[in-house]
Amino acid sequence: MAINYISEYGKETVLEQIYTEIQLVYLNDSRPWVIGYSGGKDSTLTTMLVIEAISRLPIEKKQKKIYILSTDTMVENPLIKNYILRNIDLINKYAKAKKINLSATILQPKMTETFWTLLLGKGYPSPRQKFRWCTHRMKIKPMDEFVDKIVKEYDTSAIVVLGVRSAESNSRRQSIENHSVDGKILKKHTTNNNAYVYAPIEILSNDDVWACLLNSTSPWGFDNNLLLSLYRDASDESECPIQQDVNAPSCGQSRFGCWVCTVVSKDKSLSGFIQNEYDELRPLLKFRNHLTDIRDRAEYRQNYRMNGSIYFLGDAKDRRGLGPFSVQGRKKLFRELLETEVNFNKAIKESEDKRFSLSKDDYQHLITYEEMEIIRAQWIEEGDWNDTLPTIYEEVTKKPYFEGYVNQPFISKDDQELLESLCEENEVNEDILKSLIALENKHVGLKHRPGIIASIDKILSRDIVHEELAVIYQGGHNENNEGDN
Repeated sequence: MAINYISEYGKETVLEQIYTEIQLVYLNDSRPWVIGYSGGKDSTLTTMLVIEAISRLPIEKKQKKIYILSTDTMVENPLIKNYILRNIDLINKYAKAKKINLSATILQPKMTETFWTLLLGKGYPSPRQKFRWCTHRMKIKPMDEFVDKIVKEYDTSAIVVLGVRSAESNSRRQSIENHSVDGKILKKHTTNNNAYVYAPIEILSNDDVWACLLNSTSPWGFDNNLLLSLYRDASDESECPIQQDVNAPSCGQSRFGCWVCTVVSKDKSLSGFIQNEYDELRPLLKFRNHLTDIRDRAEYRQNYRMNGSIYFLGDAKDRRGLGPFSVQGRKKLFRELLETEVNFNKAIKESEDKRFSLSKDDYQHLITYEEMEIIRAQWIEEGDWNDTLPTIYEEVTKKPYFEGYVNQPFISKDDQELLESLCEENEVNEDILKSLIALENKHVGLKHRPGIIASIDKILSRDIVHEELAVIYQGGHNENNEGDN
């Protein structure tokens, strides 16, 4: 059982020791600091303690740069995202007023690696535990790339300050122990050789964290009792007390994640908010559950992988494995996402104002224009030559796709229908032919066309080109797990 240091030694004594250690590590060298801030209790306390400790230093000693980073996956729970944005703004204002060399920034994944550009664009199936393609791209990679940029800029390693605690879970404790160096405050970073991890609240228990936060205001002026309210509202328990004994449920275990997360069987955070009368989130939960339900439906998926290979599941020769979402499946999901966005904004306007309510004056976009353009280009490349994305957008939202937009189909509707009928008559795979035509179109007019022969060979080497032979071969080479893409 974790030791509660606050109750054992007193809050003031424990905090003063942490402040002293933070100042010691900060002043020890010139390496820049990067603090990971998620808006949760652990990262909030870590950020509070660092800012308070550095604020106590004389001006000439608090000039080393500190970066506070929060990663917006672009599918964050809108209530949590709004809460984080408010805090980031207050932190920057406080740092400027106190002359601390600190900046708080929101990071985002690359537009080609967002949840929607991969799921709706390339057809990645809804994530699951065994195919969790989202976390690294959307959450970890933006932070790692920022750290790499800082390391290169300063020509030195960086100190990544995290609110990790050994008492948080057995797996967390094991991870901390695996990367610890005996007698050292700093630990090896799990993924970046040019970074070290500093965890100032590593030894604190869950109760210690809340004891430090409650009935106090953060240095940047945010009432931490609101953070407790956020955890309570995100809990699907009818009561959410701070843990008084080992049997009491604690809202300190709530997790704020992506609203579309299909890795978990149930989204307790979204459900908790709805149970606590944030009914405007119901359209999001409905769509999230839909993404889980249709994940393995054949009508939404291709029956071959992205590389064109065919496979079977287990020993069932008649059970053909599924590949990515088909273009038609993606179109349907895109339409349903836009319908969710419309219903979500309608629900916001009809909802009662509560502590963490979103502004009724601001339209909440669930997908950005930049993402839609990437998805649109991917669909066209895969044979959506009628360029249907803008049409779907206008049908659902009743708004123009964007000012000055002109629909320019790849080929005319008549030509496309002729191509499809010829493929059917001559038993030619339509997807393969469209891939070849799209490849040629990409290189048309170029004097030099490097790699085009290799690309053609890759297309013609797909199992679906030689489907009968591939099925016979794969019948004797079955797989025990799903190859989602």
